[in-house]
Amino acid sequence: MKRLRDESGAIMITAIIAVTLMTAIGLAAMAQVDTQTSQSRVERERESAFNLAEAALSAQTFVLGRLGTGTLEAPYPTLCTTSTSSEYYCPSNTQLMNSYNINAQVDFDGTASWKTWVRDDAAPDGTPVQFWQDVNLSNTSWARYDQGGGPAGAPNKHVWVRAEATVRGRTRALVAYVRIEDKPINFPQYSVLAGFVKGQNNGNKTLVTSTGSPLGLGVRCDSPPQSADCIDLDPTKGPQLVPPTAFELGIEGDSAAVPPDNPAIDSDALQALQDVAKANGTYYQTCPANPNGKVVVVENGQGCLYNNQTPAAPGQQFCCNTEANPGVFILKKGTVNFSGNIEFWGIVYNANLDNSNGTKLIETSGTSVIRGSALVDGRGGVWAGSSGQNIVYNATAFNNINAVGTAGVVQNTWREIVPVSGG
Repeated sequence: MKRLRDESGAIMITAIIAVTLMTAIGLAAMAQVDTQTSQSRVERERESAFNLAEAALSAQTFVLGRLGTGTLEAPYPTLCTTSTSSEYYCPSNTQLMNSYNINAQVDFDGTASWKTWVRDDAAPDGTPVQFWQDVNLSNTSWARYDQGGGPAGAPNKHVWVRAEATVRGRTRALVAYVRIEDKPINFPQYSVLAGFVKGQNNGNKTLVTSTGSPLGLGVRCDSPPQSADCIDLDPTKGPQLVPPTAFELGIEGDSAAVPPDNPAIDSDALQALQDVAKANGTYYQTCPANPNGKVVVVENGQGCLYNNQTPAAPGQQFCCNTEANPGVFILKKGTVNFSGNIEFWGIVYNANLDNSNGTKLIETSGTSVIRGSALVDGRGGVWAGSSGQNIVYNATAFNNINAVGTAGVVQNTWREIVPVSGG
């Protein structure tokens, strides 16, 4: 009976119960903390994926703002990815990922990836698309450049841009309607601008006609103007320059004179036109066989020669371009000669980046003619030919010369969409 009344072990039972309860409470708290930590990690990964998708969208928009909306001959890729970022129209993965510090942002550990798509804002049948749907990506006929959407189906400088990023298995996708703004490039409206101008003074023929030009002929030499070393065009025979007094000199200290060392356009404008040429497929390292095009840029054209055998613009018998669609032919270095009886409609510009003082950086020979303008930077010369009317100023050559200015998202079109892969 004494043992039955003994309560010396009761404290042990109480202790076991208390420990059990505390363990249960602790495990529940740990489970709650683990759940919250997991949710926080998922949210962080989703935020990281969103940030990377937004960065990819911005990077692709920047490319559009530098290179334009593409063409039929040079469209945007089917898609740009982390591994194809070296393609011309794609964002640079290296530059894009430089925005993220892997040591501080552990989600960007080299496994993160992104994709971008550029599509026209008009369906293959020409119907404007004002609300993007991902089903459009499966249509292989959908234009990957600015094909239409404007009046009568003309390009309207608008495209859809889609971006997607995956970080630690979490995928987010964004889409935006992007508008591209043109950047006008203004060449000085000389008939000829050069260090000096020469022609073959052997006849009573007009070689350079500046009629209609607000600046006439401009040279970076001064004394005496009508001479073999400056303007070698006879003022009386022909006269070889019309009007005979329509010229400006590069007189030191004269604010109204031709600036001795100023280029026709600055380096930013030259680079912008080069980007346009690259986007249009008309940028060349050496002399192209076909100089036709809205903007043609040649990196190093040593001895470019175009004559009656040179391919003509569509619908024309002879090169180059047309009166209705003049072009800009740019040599960064070298020389170009238009010969035979061809006509170049537009502006011929030699940036003369190697600072040549040669006589024939731009040359017309035979009965060829430049109908627009011939411009040479620096102290190099223009050879105006000998057969008459070899360089004729044409004001339309200076119209509608545009590079790409900026690209921006149209208000209220930026939105997140549900990616096919979820996340």
